[in-house]
Amino acid sequence: METYALVRRFEGHHHSVTKCDFSPDGTLLATSSFDSRVIIWDVLQGMPIIELCHLKPAPSLIFAGGSNGAHVHVVSFSPDGKHLGSICEDGFVRLWDIFEPDSPVSVASVDDASCCCFSPLGSSLAIGTRRGKALIYRAPLSVSSLQQICRFTIRRFLRSNQVESLQMVPKAVQKFLKYETL
Repeated sequence: METYALVRRFEGHHHSVTKCDFSPDGTLLATSSFDSRVIIWDVLQGMPIIELCHLKPAPSLIFAGGSNGAHVHVVSFSPDGKHLGSICEDGFVRLWDIFEPDSPVSVASVDDASCCCFSPLGSSLAIGTRRGKALIYRAPLSVSSLQQICRFTIRRFLRSNQVESLQMVPKAVQKFLKYETL
C-alpha cells in the first residue's frame, strides 16, 4: 500500500477541528471547529480566505474552546461551491453564501442535528439527527453568475500558482480567480 505524504498544514482554529470539506473544484477547504468558527482556506496557499462566525463577536481566545454554546460540528459545500451548510451546537442549521458571508440563512432549528450534505444538484439539504432520523429540506435554487461559473470551471484545471503565471490575464482577474476578491 502506498503511503500518504503531508502536503500542507492549516493552522488558525483555537480548538478542535470537527469537519473538513473540499469545495467541488478542490481549490478551497472549509473547516469547522469547536471555537465557533468555520474557516475557508485557499488549499494551495494555505491561507484563510473567509471566516464565518457563529457567534458575533467571535469569542476571544480564552473562551473559544470552552462551553460557548456555538461549537460548529459539521460543514458541507454545495455542488456549485457557492454555498456552505453548517450545523452548530446552538441548534441551528445555517446556509452561508461564501460571497456574502455576513448574511447566513437559518435553514432550520434541529437540536439533535449531527450531519448535513447537499444533493448532487444542490436542490436539497439532508440533515441527519442523533435520534436516527434524516430530514430533507428543499434548498432555494439560485443561478450562479457567469463570473462564478467561469471561476469554478477554470479552477478545476488551474491551481493558484498556475493562475499567477497567466501573462495575458490582468491582475484583477487573477485575484478573482484565486478567491482573493469575491
